[in-house]
Amino acid sequence: MTQDSRQVLIELLFLSLYLDDHLSLAEDEVFSEALESLGWDSPFPREKFIFSAFTAAREAAKDAIKTEAFLNARTGFIKRDGEEGPALTWLYRVLGADGISPSEKRFLGQIEACLYP
Repeated sequence: MTQDSRQVLIELLFLSLYLDDHLSLAEDEVFSEALESLGWDSPFPREKFIFSAFTAAREAAKDAIKTEAFLNARTGFIKRDGEEGPALTWLYRVLGADGISPSEKRFLGQIEACLYP
């Protein structure tokens, strides 16, 4: 996975957790697994990026227009890099760790619509 796609996926994972408004231990464990598995290939420290990604996701989750703009911008990087499959796999793994709620299902549908128009 490219670094751009990796960073975007981390942002999308944070957004998914914000929109669900529920973080379970199971989701947290799989989220941590995703972070480790994705790796990091940037001179910018991952921990600093995570703080900025968390802030960006929180801001995007404030309303539907911001969420849609965030999704459109981020999924463009994933599509450009041909990383649709791995991105969706991680999103489904994290969100499905404790079962898929209606809000998570909606979010995943939005992501799929952006990635596979």
